[in-house]
Amino acid sequence: MKSPSSPWGSRACAALSLSILVVASGCNLLSGVEDLRVNHLGVGGAGGEGLSGSGNSGGGSTSATGNGGSASATTGNGGSGATGTSTSTGTGVTCSPACGANQYCEAATTTCVCNPGYVKQGNGCKAAPPGDPTTHTEQEVCDHWVKGHQITEQSPLTSSGAECDAGSLKQGAIVDTLVRIEAFRWLSGLGPVSDDAGLNAGAQKCANLESWWNFNNGGSPHFPPAGSKCYTAEGAAAAGQSNIAWGSGHPAQAIDQFMEDNGNATTMGHRRWILNPPLDPVGIGYWQGGGQFGNAECLSVFGGSGNGPSPPWVAMPNQGFVPVEIANWTWTFHGSIGGIANAQISVLRVDDNTPLAVNVQTLQQGFAQEAISWTASGWQAQPGKTYRVTVSGVGGGDVVYDVKPITCN
Repeated sequence: MKSPSSPWGSRACAALSLSILVVASGCNLLSGVEDLRVNHLGVGGAGGEGLSGSGNSGGGSTSATGNGGSASATTGNGGSGATGTSTSTGTGVTCSPACGANQYCEAATTTCVCNPGYVKQGNGCKAAPPGDPTTHTEQEVCDHWVKGHQITEQSPLTSSGAECDAGSLKQGAIVDTLVRIEAFRWLSGLGPVSDDAGLNAGAQKCANLESWWNFNNGGSPHFPPAGSKCYTAEGAAAAGQSNIAWGSGHPAQAIDQFMEDNGNATTMGHRRWILNPPLDPVGIGYWQGGGQFGNAECLSVFGGSGNGPSPPWVAMPNQGFVPVEIANWTWTFHGSIGGIANAQISVLRVDDNTPLAVNVQTLQQGFAQEAISWTASGWQAQPGKTYRVTVSGVGGGDVVYDVKPITCN
């Protein structure tokens, strides 16, 4: 048995794709419609190669499901090639001089502060190193988990209340969402992301449009027809490059639902997008006030300008200490090493040297990085135990890592 291995130190580029999510209002049951498979998408710069896609239906069951249909689109890379900035607070207050990269204007002080996961460096902000997950202490993991799930802005939307007034998100709601994304990426040893004002504007119009989406009419929410309620060209374009959720109740809350990705057993696409190493910047849009589920979120995920750690593989639940909630979701292994899609998976409970049964799911590929998933069969992850995962049949030899669930109060 090899000792647990760590992927940190080497770099890789991600293959990009897209997914959407239907969230049942008032519960955590999620059903997905993976409506866009991207064939080509530029990575790491402005004006990347355009994308084309075709619709296909997702799995799962809930009170709302998207329908497959076929669709095609051509749109630019969501990434602008530059890091995100925010000068306006979303309340009409602005900072002068304008905030720089990876900063936002704090309303209370009208000063520029660093985005979540970034630290001051001179007059600017740089990403704080996330570190190898195997070096994260229990306390550090719990601190990130608890802080990452705090909601500081309970009323995220500024809008007139008119059905097709997309309005804007308050800066506090954007920060809450970035904190949530950073918490999940930090657990896996990935860098933080920033939002982009232009992507936010498109995502906001997307969220307004998608909140009114009629699931009974068929078609793909990624390609809303011009006759859709509250349609705008900007909102429709953003829909083609976003994870989409309904019924989350807050833009930050949708991140957990994307990460759990319940009901999307054949793709786990939303999680794969958020754990895409070069993700940055993102666009965050959320609208509430109508539609079948009362609200919708669009998270633009085609930004590929991130220059943080890019390990050859990441896992969810991550190696090392991890909140037990995550350890009882579907497990996934993603990366740039060859053979992942058809790898063999085994899990050993180290404490009593017991092999544990798992149900392995071969995933559709083309959603960010190559990936495979599995679920526990007849057992449940417990705090204080150690679960050793062996991924066989991949390039470079077996990958072995330990998952250590913990309870974070």
